[in-house]
Amino acid sequence: MIICIQKPSAHQAILLKGVVTGMTISEMAKELNLERLSGESDREIESCYISDLLSRVLGGCSPDDVWITVQSSLNMVAVAIMIDVSCVILPEGLTAPDNVIEKANEEGLTIFTSKESAFSLAVKISKMI
Repeated sequence: MIICIQKPSAHQAILLKGVVTGMTISEMAKELNLERLSGESDREIESCYISDLLSRVLGGCSPDDVWITVQSSLNMVAVAIMIDVSCVILPEGLTAPDNVIEKANEEGLTIFTSKESAFSLAVKISKMI
């Protein structure tokens, strides 16, 4: 399953007359009750992308996206850094091994975990951005 939810275009945002505002990952984390596993970044969120197939993520995920995935390996960290995602969320209570969290901290990558499903997270994020 691949889902991409994007924020309205600049033109659409102008039409909404300021209703759309940038959300930071800290604001999102608080709103969704996410548990931070690594990183201290507070970047803005542009959109949300869900996929577990790394080659699809490389082709479809964009910088500043929230990437929701069950992948919790060092390869996930490498792909997230290559794309420059704003953060990664591991759904369904998944966590990452210590070596992955350590590498993510070294690279400045923020990883969260959530008890919610990937779909539920994406729906909620789409309403926030």
